[in-house]
Amino acid sequence: MSFILPLNHAVPIPVGHTVEVTEYADTRPEKKRKGWDLSEAFRHPVVLDLDTGIRYMNHVHASRAGNGGNSFAANPYPLTPRADLVVSRVYRARVTACTIVAVEGLDTQHTALALERLD
Repeated sequence: MSFILPLNHAVPIPVGHTVEVTEYADTRPEKKRKGWDLSEAFRHPVVLDLDTGIRYMNHVHASRAGNGGNSFAANPYPLTPRADLVVSRVYRARVTACTIVAVEGLDTQHTALALERLD
């Protein structure tokens, strides 16, 4: 099955590489599931490039604190996602296309990964 995985950060993985995608569960109580949720881990999968060993995470996977810090001092992020995140599913796929888009209004880059499921 082919599909496009949109990511709100740069994930420059070459075509042909195998990735492991980890998606997280929405653990908020049912009555709190309305409104702003873009800063929740379930909105952003973690992608591990199995060919290079590079893991691509969003800030919400690494820290409970706000998306903070500044561009002058590096944040001491962990190498793996927070242990308290509840995984909803993990799957492997092969990259068939990768596009990085500069989003000038946000001063960041977004990614569209075309993937072919392997499992």
